[in-house]
Parts: sequence; structure tokens; C-alpha cells
Amino acid sequence: MIISSVIAGQKSWTIVNNTISLSLTEMGGMMAPVTFFKDTDKPVNPFYINPWAEEKIDMTGQPGLLTPIRGDFFCLPFGGNNSWKNEHHPPHGEVSEEKWQLTSGGDTSRIELQLKTKSRKGKIIKQIDLRPGENNIYICHKIQGFTGPTSLGHHPIFPGGTKKYISTSPIKFGITDYRLPGPFRNGEYFSLAPAEEFKNLEKVPTIWKDEPYTDCSVFPARDGFIDHLQLFNEEAPGFAWSAVSAPEDGYLWFGLKDPKVLPSTLVWIENRGRHQTPWNGRNSCVGVEDVCSFLAHGLAASVEENDINRQGIKTFQKLTGKEDFQVRYIQGLVKIPGNFGKVSEIIPKGNGIEIKSENGEKVTTKVDPGFLNLQ
Repeated sequence: MIISSVIAGQKSWTIVNNTISLSLTEMGGMMAPVTFFKDTDKPVNPFYINPWAEEKIDMTGQPGLLTPIRGDFFCLPFGGNNSWKNEHHPPHGEVSEEKWQLTSGGDTSRIELQLKTKSRKGKIIKQIDLRPGENNIYICHKIQGFTGPTSLGHHPIFPGGTKKYISTSPIKFGITDYRLPGPFRNGEYFSLAPAEEFKNLEKVPTIWKDEPYTDCSVFPARDGFIDHLQLFNEEAPGFAWSAVSAPEDGYLWFGLKDPKVLPSTLVWIENRGRHQTPWNGRNSCVGVEDVCSFLAHGLAASVEENDINRQGIKTFQKLTGKEDFQVRYIQGLVKIPGNFGKVSEIIPKGNGIEIKSENGEKVTTKVDPGFLNLQ
């Protein structure tokens, strides 16, 4: 049977196989902690869990997702301001804060949950599978009903601490957050210039005259600030990818996706830049979020005409409600040497993938990209 327990303040279900132990919260369906390589003398727990998880804090007026926030979770609609026409969705949707129901409990390496949405009627089925001998997680969200346009995406989060390098498939361009000018708003401090376009993650415009650009591929950085930016994948056959390498800790995380379903990556850079409850200037994490959206501005901004979809880049998916819309995603972990550095390329090879670093190092791992059912 699947194990049920309270982990970091949240009722959770845990599934295991010979290589991975994975816990999933009832509230929000959030995935953490996850232990990869659990059968070795150096297991790895790469995901973030919020620092207030077991504190008694008055969360009145705060988004529901902030209570359990951790690891990776599905967002539908993706983003914050989710009022559109007669619909009113909470930040990142009901899927990120309501209680999911366990619908399978026999196989300890597989879990299925479901949630019925009310803001827009539908049912979401969450399926997560572990495969023997692999350090990969195969995730499928089946969206039934929920008819109409929507933003959506995955929300993997990694903690601060040791140096991490962020990279993705080749991009057309990136943008910084669209917000009012100025370095401060509502208890948050910003370091990136608003609504600026850039060509690569290593050179992003800032608000400072003496340091007009900064490298956003390295985290932690710019202590005391929070920023968002978005990267739009080049159109190419096959899967697209995101990666976070942590050479000091000896591992890298990767995410594989269908770029027609999730055509961009939002990077949430949070390094003690928020001072509202419950953040209180203490939170350090980075989100590398594969999405279909316009930044994190929510449903209305994503489905209406904007600077991105005017260029033919999807910022929403149109759901017909006539058949399941599936969002498939693979996350995996690979051990790397301390000199590995930043990921430069991920390509299919044999029965898995080859991951190359900027300095020429290579690692391979077994994984099944066919699971993505590429369109």
C-alpha cells in the first residue's frame, strides 16, 4: 500500500521503488521531498521545502498554495492574477491549493490522484510513475473538461545554498517581468529592469547604471532581491529541456517536455527579496518552471493579446473539453563530477539521453523520452 504520513507539516502520500522515494502532498499535490539514488551511499534530495512549513503562522489573506509550497506542482491556470471574464481562479489555480483525492493505492511505485475544479468545471487526473532502475519521474496530468483557453505549467523549485547553474534548450529570446518601474513594490525588491528583451540568460538587463547586466544562469545571486524572467524555446523537432546543475553537490536535475505544450520556461529568482508574511526576508530558492503562459501574470494576461503571442508564440492552450488534454513531463537526476559546470546540450542517445556541459564533460542516463508523446 502507498504510505500516508505527515511530512513537513502536510499530509502526504509516499511511493517508492528501488531508486527513488517520492512524497506528494494532499493539499496542492506538491512533490517533495524526493530522494533520488536512495539505494546508494550518497542519496540526493534536490527539491525545496518552504522554511515556514511547520511554523504556526496566520496565513489569512495569503494564497492557499503558500502553506504547502515545495518541490514541483502543477498549475492550472498558471500565474497570479487569474480573474478572467466571469471566472476567478486562485494563484496557480485550484490544483495548487485544494485537496487532491487518492484514486490508486496498490502499486507502491505509481500513484494517481484526481481533483474536480469549480472555478471552471473540470477534472484533473495526476499520474506519477517510477520505473525500476531509473532515477526519473514520469508525470502526466490529464485535463478533462475545463473548456476554454488557459495558461498552465509545472513549477519545480530548488533551494538556495550551494551554487547552481540554470540552462535550457536554445531560445529565441527572453523577457524580464512586465511591472511598474522602480526597485520596490509591496514588500518586494527587484534587481532586473522591467519589460526588457534579452538574448541569453548570462546577460540580462538590470536596474543599475554601474552594473547594467547580470548573469541569471547562476544562483544564488543578487542577495535581497526577487525577479522573474521568461525564456522562449526555439522551434525544433524532438523534446525541449531545462536543467539545474549543482556540481558542488555532485548532481544535476533535468526536465524534458513537449515544446508545443510547454513552449517556455519561467525562472523565479528568489533570494531573500520578499518581506511580506510568510516570506519575511528569509526565503532563498529558484523556480525553473516549464510553462505555457505570459510570465506569471495569470489567465487574462496570457489568453488576451500580448507582446509574446503577437509573435506567434503560444502563451495559452485552448482546451475543447471533448477529449483529455495531456501535459506530460519527465524529471530526472544524474550524478556529475565536480568540474561538470553548466549544461549546454541534452540529446537522445541509445536508450536514454546524453547530457553535455559547457566545458566538454558528458554523462548519459537511461530515460524514455517516448513517454512525452511528442506532437
